[in-house]
Order: sequence, then C-alpha cells, then structure tokens
Amino acid sequence: MGMDENKSGGRSSENLPQYEIWYSVREKIWDTRSGKFRWTGKSQVWDWDKCTVGLARSWNDKLKLIVRSSNLKHSGYMDKEVNLRYMMGFDVTDIKEPVKDTYIAKDYSSDPQDRIGPKERWVIELNDEHWIWQWADSENNAEVAAIHEIYQKIRNELEDQRLNGDNIFDANIDDLPDEIFPVIYQPAVDSLRNFVREVYIHKNEITDEGQEVEVTLLFENEELRKNSFGGFVNRIYEIFRHLRYGRTMDVETFKLHIPKDNANMGFTFENIYSNDHGLAEDSIHGDPPQAPRRNVKYYLGNQSHPVVFINTSNHAMAEFDCNHEMWKWEYIPWLSDSPVKLGSKSRKTIEMSFKPLLKFRRH
Repeated sequence: MGMDENKSGGRSSENLPQYEIWYSVREKIWDTRSGKFRWTGKSQVWDWDKCTVGLARSWNDKLKLIVRSSNLKHSGYMDKEVNLRYMMGFDVTDIKEPVKDTYIAKDYSSDPQDRIGPKERWVIELNDEHWIWQWADSENNAEVAAIHEIYQKIRNELEDQRLNGDNIFDANIDDLPDEIFPVIYQPAVDSLRNFVREVYIHKNEITDEGQEVEVTLLFENEELRKNSFGGFVNRIYEIFRHLRYGRTMDVETFKLHIPKDNANMGFTFENIYSNDHGLAEDSIHGDPPQAPRRNVKYYLGNQSHPVVFINTSNHAMAEFDCNHEMWKWEYIPWLSDSPVKLGSKSRKTIEMSFKPLLKFRRH
C-alpha cells in the first residue's frame, strides 16, 4: 500500500497494551563532570521499569516504537507534585519472536548498584540496542501475555501497514485540547541544569494569511559544554546575563505560523536553529534574520500540537530530533501536573519584567 492510499483513512498511531513493562536500551556513557559533555567511548545496557509502548508511522512510512515512562516528583519551583514524562522513539524494521531467558536487571530508576535476579523473563529483541520484556514469574499473567500481544501487533504492522503515515503520535492522554499548544522535547540529562521552567504562548491577531504565534521558553540556566573550559566560562556568562539582562535564566523564542485552514503549519527559528547539531554543541545559532519557514514534522495527539526538539546545550532547536539515543523530557504544557509553568506573555513583556543591573547605551 502506498502512502497516498494509506492516508485515506485509519489511525496514525496506536498505543499497545497499556501494561507497565520493562524496557532495556544500550546507552552511551557520557562524561558531564567539570562542565563537560562528551562520550566516553563506552556504552551500557540500562533497564527501565514501568514503561508503556506505542507505534506510529512517519510520513516516509518508517514504523517507530515510542517508549514512555514517568514519575511523580515534588517541584520546589512549581511548589507542587509534578509528573516528569520521558520519551524515547526509534525505528523498527524487524522483530524476533518472544523468547524466555535468564536475566539480571539493573534498574536505572533505583540505585545503579542494585540488581534484580537472576530470574526468567519473556523478552522481545527489537535490535541489538533495544529490548522490551516482562518477568516470567509476574503475578499478573496478563502482563506476560501482553508481551506476546505486543509482538503480534508489531509483526502485523510490519507485514501489513495499517497506520497512517502522518507523523501524529498518540501520548495516551485524556486532556487533548483543540487550542494550539506546542509540545517540547529536550534531552533528559539532569546534571546539565538546562531544563525548561516556563512556556509562554503569545498569539497575534488573525490576518487573511492566518495567525502567527510567538512561543517563548524560559530555561533554568544555559550551561555550555564544548566551550565551558571546566565550567569557568559558564560562571562568567552567568554573571554577564545577570548584569546585562537582570536574569540568569536563558530565554529563547521561536514562531509558529498557522494558515487559516490549520494545514501546513511552519516554524521560524531565527538565530536558534540547530540544523543537525546535538547536545554536545553549545554555540549554534542557525537561521539568521529573515529565517526560512520550516514545516512542522511531528504532532502529538492531533494537528493542534506541533512538536519542537531542543537539540543543543545552548538551546538551539529544530522540528526534528538530533539526539536519538537519549531519553527526552516530554513537556506537555497544558496538563495540570506539567513541570513547566504556562503563560501567554510576549517576549517583550517577559524581558521587561527583568531589571538589568547595567545599562548599555545603543548607538
């Protein structure tokens, strides 16, 4: 079936049996000490408990497996319990039947030194970097059966394409508004201190051409990696931001262009486009003024929620992911338990709320 035929009907994505299962992934080991962010040349398999999985098909007809996990945490910044959502997606081109083996799990969410097992498990090997599985002695037989059901659904989709190739991913959330809200993904590296704190969506007036939406993100900090010189430059840059802008938080803005029919939405990432650069880079400022319009590539839930990926340490971003091998924080700003604050201020209003200690005369 060709892509055009497939778009005539059917679903774009599918959440597989919603039992919590284990997910194992071979991840690179990164050195983040002393302001660094570099691959050590080593990798290790980590095991993640309480995950759910789903399928989606992209515009180029590639089948993707979307793995999600979450945990509740008290946020001092938000002064309440928030739900930290994590996502990892990868292409699936083949799948092996579930097999039973004996395994020792290293649960990433607990003490890295702790081990579970050896115990028997039912496991699906997706490739030499990704596995989904469940303990064979699980008290809930339905969870074990779910592994076999997941295998069959993936096998069926590989052999007989049923999902639409429209890049709409299902997040399995009940609160899915029709109002335009972008969804933000960022590599989940806690030690970098670069996470999103606030999201502001400022909508300009609707014209004959449609509507322009200004989206401003406030980050906890801007920790440089490649050019940090052991963290020295980070401290100097932090002092400069405090003096020049009256803040240490980093502020970045992109624009979303919405035609009247909501079709063919586009982004402009003026001076903050990442191109193909990943998290190790920290001085990327692609798309200078008169930035080109970039077509939205992915949506979450429906076409009201375009997806943006923060790709570099200096928060350059794009409509696609440049850090495929990393877990992402999934910021869904409209949810009541989201870890980010949601507002509607413009970039100009936000900047006016900060009081610089030094004023520079413009010529």
